[in-house]
Amino acid sequence: MTFRAPAPKSSSLRVPSDVSSVSSARRRVVAIVRDWDVPLAEDTVETLELLAGEVIANAVVHTGEGCRVTVSWDGTRVRLEAEDVEGGLLPQRAPADLDEESGRGLQLVDGLAQAWGVRPTTTGKAVWFEVGSCSPSQSRPSPVACESDLSFGGARRPVTVAEPGCGVLSGSRSHVTAT
Repeated sequence: MTFRAPAPKSSSLRVPSDVSSVSSARRRVVAIVRDWDVPLAEDTVETLELLAGEVIANAVVHTGEGCRVTVSWDGTRVRLEAEDVEGGLLPQRAPADLDEESGRGLQLVDGLAQAWGVRPTTTGKAVWFEVGSCSPSQSRPSPVACESDLSFGGARRPVTVAEPGCGVLSGSRSHVTAT
């Protein structure tokens, strides 16, 4: 019997500028992944939902605009990109005081996603993250082992890559060209 890799899948949705639309958008992301029968553990699906809510909310709240969300599956990882029209500085994780009501979204993304980053677009920026596995063992991969997983869409472009625990947000960034 020959093993066949699952066909890549992708779906996009537009999220309106109303903050109340974030919860329905994150539920729609989960529904898309479940419709694809992606073999993710339930806790990974819950992580996907949590992180989707964080990056979508950031795009809506900090720009006052809606955003375009693209969910992709490459056979090993689910990738979510939230693209907005706000140019300028790319977002970075900032320390939040214990009594602050916000400011922890990118800390969650940094701690829970297998990889994440930010890339400029022609009209703004896209914040992306990936959950899933690089290997059948579902272990957390090394940055080198997963560089090839950044090939969603097949375009070659510079991206900022953040692997959990690599100190990317403390000033040292790793730029790679996705193939």
